[in-house]
Amino acid sequence: MWRTRGIFLLVMSVFLFAAGCGPGGSKMQDSPAKPEKIVVQAPVAPPTTPLFKFAKDGDLNGVRLELILYKSVEEATTRIAKGEADFTVLPLNVAAKLYNKQVDISLANVSTWGILYLLTTDDRLATWQDLKGKELYVGAQGSSPDVLTRYFISKNGIKEGDIKLAYLNSPEIAQLMINGLVSNAVLPEPQATQVLMNNSRARLARDFYEDWQVFEGKDARLPQAGMVVRNEFARLYPGAVAEFQNAYKDAVEWTVVNPVEAAPLAASNMNIAAPVFVKSMEKTRIFFSTGAKAREDVNTYLSRLLNISPDMVGGKLPDEKFFLAD
Repeated sequence: MWRTRGIFLLVMSVFLFAAGCGPGGSKMQDSPAKPEKIVVQAPVAPPTTPLFKFAKDGDLNGVRLELILYKSVEEATTRIAKGEADFTVLPLNVAAKLYNKQVDISLANVSTWGILYLLTTDDRLATWQDLKGKELYVGAQGSSPDVLTRYFISKNGIKEGDIKLAYLNSPEIAQLMINGLVSNAVLPEPQATQVLMNNSRARLARDFYEDWQVFEGKDARLPQAGMVVRNEFARLYPGAVAEFQNAYKDAVEWTVVNPVEAAPLAASNMNIAAPVFVKSMEKTRIFFSTGAKAREDVNTYLSRLLNISPDMVGGKLPDEKFFLAD
């Protein structure tokens, strides 16, 4: 009997020790409730400005913030792969592609909802059909501006090759258009505003967001960029993730309401002239939505990219785990 009781006590001791080392045990409870710092990386673009709003003080409820401005998507994805960034602002197709390559990330939020425009100096150009037989400059072949441009060309019944697509990066295209060397171009903000402010002949011919609603429905939104979070970070620090999401949401809303006050942040951190920033915000649709709440719009957007260029999203739509749970 005593031998049986001894074995029972031994088994219980092992069980309790193992439980203490598990997810709900004291070993995990001893881990810090907050991270030492939060590393965020983002591109040089107007939608990044809200990050400066709450990062300028250097901390979030006692947690140090480190903001990295990246110059290329390749740089950003390399840092993600190495686990060197906790949150990263990315084009949504790039986020989906990384996820489909088994990179351990989730879509935390979507903030950029349509910043692309078709600009022209041709007084006779008003529709996509009017581009037939003409040259159209688009940023980076295979990028979301390129694929969306091809989406609209196809939706308007224009055959491939009827419009000659020429590819350069957006700042180069903007400068060529300012100098009168390009007549038709697809540009994002703030480059679109830079052209309009420096070439009196240039005007907006098409708004990609409005054209998206023509084909996808009047309530459809055009999500272009969002923020992914490293899943390991989200698992370890759910409270910090929630605080970060709320702070970023507040900063986005402040930027939209106060573009004049936000302009110095864009000027000093990203070399975007204050007048350009203020004017560009009139055509920059940014508002905060959690990844989970944006799921329907994101899936519609990625589906259209998938139909045109499967490699753009990694060959398939991401599953439901791609969206960080609210």
